[in-house]
Amino acid sequence: MSLIEPRQPYIWAEDQTREEWLRHALAEPFEFSYRGDDVMYWVPREAVDECIFGLVERKKPHEHHRPPEEGGAETVSEVWQGAYILLDPTHHDDGQKVAIENDVVGKPSSLLKMLVGAINARDDRPYVIEFEPIFDSASFWEFANIHGKVLKSVEFDFVVPNMWGAKNALDEDLKDTGQQTGAERVKVGLKGESGIYTDNQKIRDGVEYAERGAGKITAKAEDGDLYSSDEKPKTTKVPAVTGDGQSTQGYFANLKERILGRDKKPILDGDDAPDTDAPDN
Repeated sequence: MSLIEPRQPYIWAEDQTREEWLRHALAEPFEFSYRGDDVMYWVPREAVDECIFGLVERKKPHEHHRPPEEGGAETVSEVWQGAYILLDPTHHDDGQKVAIENDVVGKPSSLLKMLVGAINARDDRPYVIEFEPIFDSASFWEFANIHGKVLKSVEFDFVVPNMWGAKNALDEDLKDTGQQTGAERVKVGLKGESGIYTDNQKIRDGVEYAERGAGKITAKAEDGDLYSSDEKPKTTKVPAVTGDGQSTQGYFANLKERILGRDKKPILDGDDAPDTDAPDN
């Protein structure tokens, strides 16, 4: 997640740090729209150590049968389904991260988009929140290598730096662009008559920056094959949540580093990460 301070402060905005704003914005329950008429609810729970913890919930019709003594007739009842969310609002070198339980009440990226949209719509917001799914750069390098390290086009959609220190010239250039223009995102499209060569430092810097969760990558090969980092989100597989509320808190406290990808490298959704690294410098 990237929290970007606008050039012109909002009318009701208070002077808050990024961490303070996230804690304030998610401290109370609220509802938000999800795909048309569906309504989702943010339900905060007790914090997991320094992390914000809660659920996004919605009502869904559930078809079932009445008990035998009532004749077993078919019936429909409304039930509540929820997906856990764990958000670390504190400063880290790899930024502020959020994890959401997968495929429970909706597509994770869509749920977060709507939740973030509701926060960004508040009159007292001191920041604009941008978020991108974290992906594994090995998937891009595998795509490039399959196509001979020459692609028809590559497009980067970068989020302007907010909390990270500058790591290379790209960070500095994007930060300067954001400060001078007020841009929150910068798109860079690369096309060439003879193709785009991926085995170079410019491409490596762009992929590394986007992999931090600060952007997305789309690419097209000469044969028409397509790549999108949005389709390669990182996931972490953990045991099923069981027990009462107290044990649930302990469960997430014990697994928070793994869930947020800070103890070891997560795997790609549904598969092992490709064994393909970026080309050597």
